[in-house]
Amino acid sequence: MKTAGWLFFAGTFFFIPAGLVYGILTDWNELVGAPALLLTGGMSLMIGVYLLLVNKNFGVQSQDIETANIEDADAEYGFYSPWSWWPLVLGAGAALAFAGVAIGWWSVPFGAVIAFIGVFGWVYEYSSGQHAH
Repeated sequence: MKTAGWLFFAGTFFFIPAGLVYGILTDWNELVGAPALLLTGGMSLMIGVYLLLVNKNFGVQSQDIETANIEDADAEYGFYSPWSWWPLVLGAGAALAFAGVAIGWWSVPFGAVIAFIGVFGWVYEYSSGQHAH
């Protein structure tokens, strides 16, 4: 966490001067580039300071130790079910719903229904059947 905090904090010293130089070179007439770079520098500063302050509360963690192994991290990374087809149904529904912006708004409800079925099936996958808990 300490390394990530310093990396974000260091980004401030690139984005803010780059935004100022960009604004000066464009005479502050371009309304996207300079404000975006300045805001990116501000966000980089906020994230870096936050991570450095949180690091003081938690102390040295396994990702800060160079000799640590990946299994030294104490967090659970989650559960993956390799036989599940529900993410494919959810992805197809989301693709159809988002394609409705280009195809026509009439396809968005169909995609939303398919996506809802995919989410519902994925959430309740382990509630019944062969892999019920």
